[in-house]
Amino acid sequence: NIKKHVLIDVEPTSFFESLDIRSSTDRPDFPSEEYGDFMALLTKWNLSEACGSDILKFSRKICRDDVRLPTSVKQGHQLMDQMNVPHISFRKAPIMTYMDETHNLHYRPIFDAIKELLSNQEIFDNCTFEFTPLYHEGQRIYSEQYNGEWWERVQESLPAESKILSIILYSDATTCDHLGKSSEHPIYLTLGNIISWRRNKPDAKVLLGYLPILKAKTISQKRSKSYKLAKRALYQHALDVLIRPLLDYTNDGFDLQTDNGELWCYPFISVMLGDLPENAAVTLTFNSVNCNHPCHKCLVEGDRLNDVELSDDQIILRTPYTMKDFVEQGIAQQYSLHDMENVFWRYP
Repeated sequence: NIKKHVLIDVEPTSFFESLDIRSSTDRPDFPSEEYGDFMALLTKWNLSEACGSDILKFSRKICRDDVRLPTSVKQGHQLMDQMNVPHISFRKAPIMTYMDETHNLHYRPIFDAIKELLSNQEIFDNCTFEFTPLYHEGQRIYSEQYNGEWWERVQESLPAESKILSIILYSDATTCDHLGKSSEHPIYLTLGNIISWRRNKPDAKVLLGYLPILKAKTISQKRSKSYKLAKRALYQHALDVLIRPLLDYTNDGFDLQTDNGELWCYPFISVMLGDLPENAAVTLTFNSVNCNHPCHKCLVEGDRLNDVELSDDQIILRTPYTMKDFVEQGIAQQYSLHDMENVFWRYP
């Protein structure tokens, strides 16, 4: 007998009215200002311990006698490890049991990840919160998210003076060793407000968490309907735990406190990036090229996907409304769609 999966609800994160990214509130309590500046330099440039030690040795030669610096790079790292910086702390939460095994989600609240990004002054300086249409020789052109029609349409639906906080998520299962026996499923966050050349740098993407991976113990278990359902449910539930706090700000938004004043922001998930298997898991569509409708974005039949002469009215897009309707009517499988609720249907 194979026990069905049991989803475990996670305690919701506390509601806040404002997110504070002011530089004066973001600096840990170091023994001296110079001590903090030195550790910030090591962290910003990801310097090796050998390089950091050489810089520290030179700094101690030229600094004033009353300046406090770490005795070694290792001591500085030990101090930082002991510091309590809430928005970089991760949590471990059990979210599902299957076959008497509990699966945990390692994550941090989504607004903590957003705070880490925006607390980087250089990143914030390269953020745009205004819809900015671009034109060339009288023609509308597109470069950034905030130049696009989606941003324009959403901005028009919001109260005057409010801003869009565009959230981009990216996840992909990753092999962690050369033998392919160990893998993790990280999910990262960045923002569409960040200009693309800056967003493409490594420090403009922050780790949001590690999605739990359901592993089958036998071939027969891997092929069972119970296992496949549990795997989909675990993936969707993990995403729900990560992004659920955004729903609290759908109606009223929140205040973003910056060094230059407050911004009234509404958070939106604008993009969920991934490869084809990942996209199929997000949209709950069949992950097979042999099904009737293999595309996770449209309902074009598989044997017509390479037809370049298809007209616009022949390309029917998958939308949350149509997919939800198919599930409620009990005809999901006819459209290569799994018969279960998608957590993203609740999000604007």
